[in-house]
Order: sequence, then structure tokens, then C-alpha cells
Amino acid sequence: MFTSLEEAATVHPDSVFRLDLSKNKLQTVPAEIYVFKNLRELNLSQNKFTSLPDEFFLPNLQILNLEKNNIDTFSNSICQNTKLQYLYMGKNDVAVIPECIGNLTELVWFDIWFNPIRELPMSMTNLKKLRHLDMRGVTFSNDFQKKWSTLLPWVKIEFDLGCDCAN
Repeated sequence: MFTSLEEAATVHPDSVFRLDLSKNKLQTVPAEIYVFKNLRELNLSQNKFTSLPDEFFLPNLQILNLEKNNIDTFSNSICQNTKLQYLYMGKNDVAVIPECIGNLTELVWFDIWFNPIRELPMSMTNLKKLRHLDMRGVTFSNDFQKKWSTLLPWVKIEFDLGCDCAN
């Protein structure tokens, strides 16, 4: 695991598989990461991101941690990373998950806890390998919880207690 771009730059780019750039106060994704074509794990948690760039694509990325940033838009570019298996986006400001999430057919684990989400896209039903969905910290109606538990019976969904509210 490399913990800085400077450290990763000391080896051949093809030999960088894991990169931890957490807690660096980054506001944008460093363009230098795109040279690491074999990157499988990228930790960008606890930075200052509000979004990801349109060109965010790492062909072998399997684990992406974006927790505890200021991300307010689930970028469609995330959906281009179709080898993703683990996606951590907890404690951000994402209100909408785009339909393109259905392209992430390798996704096994999706943490989106403590985001102001109001609805899930129907394309989530395409995620046949998904086993864990963490949506704690968001108040959903009992009807919403029942609907999604029925639509995704193969997934362990973590909800907070439901309410008799509108969403």
C-alpha cells in the first residue's frame, strides 16, 4: 500500500495496486493517479472532494473509498469503473444515485450511509452480486424499506428504524 503519490512514483506505475490518499485535504482527484493502470484499491476518504471528474476511470479498480468528503453528486464517471466490487461513500451529501449504478454488476458491497438519499434507482436490481447495502443514518418510510427489501432479497440492507413518513 502506497500512502502518497511521491512514494508510488518511485516504482514502475504497473506495480502500484493499492493507493491510500486519505486525510490529505485534497479538493480534486490528482491526475497522476491515472498512470496506475493496475490500481485495484484507492482510498480517497476524509478529503475535501465535492465531486469526481468526468474522466475518473481506472480500468482495474475494485475498491473505492470516498467516505467522509463533501461529495454532493454521485458522478456518472464512477459507473465507468465496472470492476468495482466495494464502493464506500458514507457521510457525504449525495441525494441522488444515478441509474448508471446498474452498470456496476461486480459490486458486492455498497456503503452509502448518512447521505440525504430519498430514492434508489430501479437499476439497483441489476446488481446480482450485491450482498451488502448500508443505508443507515437516513430516515426512510417503512414502505420504502419493505419495497427495497423485496426488490433486493439477496442483499443484506442496513436501515435505521423506519417511520410512517412520506419517503
